[in-house]
Amino acid sequence: MKVISYQVTLLEPALLSSLEGDPNESSSFNYIPGSVLRGALIAKYMAAHGIKQLDAADDETRKLFFNGAVRYLNGYPLDRLNKRALPVPLSWKRDKRDAARVKEGELPPVYDLAAITQGKIEELNEPQSVSAPFYSMISEKVQLITPKRWFSIHTARNRRFGRAVKKSLAGDEEYSGAVYRYEALAAGQTFGALILCDTTEDADRLKILLEGEVLLGGSRTAGYGKAVISDIGEHETSWREAGGQLNVTAGGKLIVTLLSDILVRDEIGDFSADHRAITSLLSKKLGTAITLGQAYLKSEITGGFNRKWGLPLPQAPAISMGSVLVYDVCDNEGIDLEKLKRLEDEGIGERKAEGFGRIAFNLPSTDNMAAEKAIHPEAEPTGKIEDPESRETALFMVNRLFQRRLEAKIAARALSIAQTSKNNLKALPSNSQLNRLRAIIADELMNISVANQQKRPPNLERIKEYLKDLESRKAAGKQFMKVRIEGQSLLGWLKETLDKSEEEKWKELLGLSSSDYFELGEDIKSQTDEDFRQKYLLRFIDAVLAALAKERKKEVGQA
Repeated sequence: MKVISYQVTLLEPALLSSLEGDPNESSSFNYIPGSVLRGALIAKYMAAHGIKQLDAADDETRKLFFNGAVRYLNGYPLDRLNKRALPVPLSWKRDKRDAARVKEGELPPVYDLAAITQGKIEELNEPQSVSAPFYSMISEKVQLITPKRWFSIHTARNRRFGRAVKKSLAGDEEYSGAVYRYEALAAGQTFGALILCDTTEDADRLKILLEGEVLLGGSRTAGYGKAVISDIGEHETSWREAGGQLNVTAGGKLIVTLLSDILVRDEIGDFSADHRAITSLLSKKLGTAITLGQAYLKSEITGGFNRKWGLPLPQAPAISMGSVLVYDVCDNEGIDLEKLKRLEDEGIGERKAEGFGRIAFNLPSTDNMAAEKAIHPEAEPTGKIEDPESRETALFMVNRLFQRRLEAKIAARALSIAQTSKNNLKALPSNSQLNRLRAIIADELMNISVANQQKRPPNLERIKEYLKDLESRKAAGKQFMKVRIEGQSLLGWLKETLDKSEEEKWKELLGLSSSDYFELGEDIKSQTDEDFRQKYLLRFIDAVLAALAKERKKEVGQA
């Protein structure tokens, strides 16, 4: 087997879309899939041979690109020593107590649950997952790596006019004014990739294609996908993707770690993400029965896109990279190291030519591994949205999302207050009194909406003056004093609520936390100012009054 290593540096953001997200969002993988790299090499092969399309029946074409004799492995980020990183095993956890003990700027140690004893596992206090997707071992320390992302906002354009226009102007069915959010891999990053060839001849044919620029992923005509290949090298047959020496000790464990997603079929031929499917396959490949002890699995739906057909590939469940299966080894004679090495080289399952099916046995690991601060590979652009028009659109989007969540919070909070005040709702002011106050609030909210272009602030003094006048009227004031809301009179609660426009008091009143705010990129976040908070104070008061009246009506009806 010949191993070709090379590096791919992104000159532009790369949109390598996964299946997650909503229809108006395209989110990229954290790595460069082997299928994308194979497609780039196919384009170079066609250009070098002066052909417009491949002949899938040609023996050389099938051997180089389709039948698995050549395997195009995923491009993973590089560590600070330019070494290709690997997916973080799902068996790696952190102790919640350690996170509270470490100094600022440090990371808590990592525990490999597949390597430590059951007693030590039970000692961990609420094990937490390791958030970074990739790692590399440097000087016996775990370096955690998270590739940088590039966020941008796009609008659908009409082909005739080159911009979004109204249907009446377009005169066709292609019109769409939809807003799209792209989350791509940021430009400037370098990824390490590999090509495994069964023969030297195949390796020689492919090496001459690797140098130079390539186009990766989607939206290539919109400033995405340009990359350059460099640092091409070869490795000997003793090479191992996971590094280190492959060994299995008698009476120990056989730990299988997935270095890429794996597509395997169950006993009836359907794709399956169940551990029994991969256990059965491994047992057949190794020629011996194996019994699963522990499993740290994650599944996902995998698909793809065929650029020649212009169609998506069939979707199928896959076992995700980083998944770990632990098998007990009772008799060392039952495990053939040559078979293990062959499985690591060839992979298992389907679509191996596209980088699927990569596995490693008994990765180097210890009970307790020190971790370095998460490192982002250097990238010229950041996760910021630079274009002014895109920034304005993004800010509008996150604010609208925040307002929708705020409305739900207000409704839930108002209902909670009304239900906790059930015992004295009979003392609630009459509907006419409540409706007068609600009418003033509704009028003020309407005036704010009409005057938005002039930035007219809410007039809370108008509401306060009404409450002051209400208190001076003996009969009406008494009605607002009798009912108790959250330990005080309704009148007192109204006055106090109107004075809670300061941000921290406002968040506490509505039950908001930092997680309720929406973010896009590194510097676009839901915003609130004094006028915004005062507006939603009025909406909250109105919602509480409506909920109180509704609950009183229920109580009277039941009586």
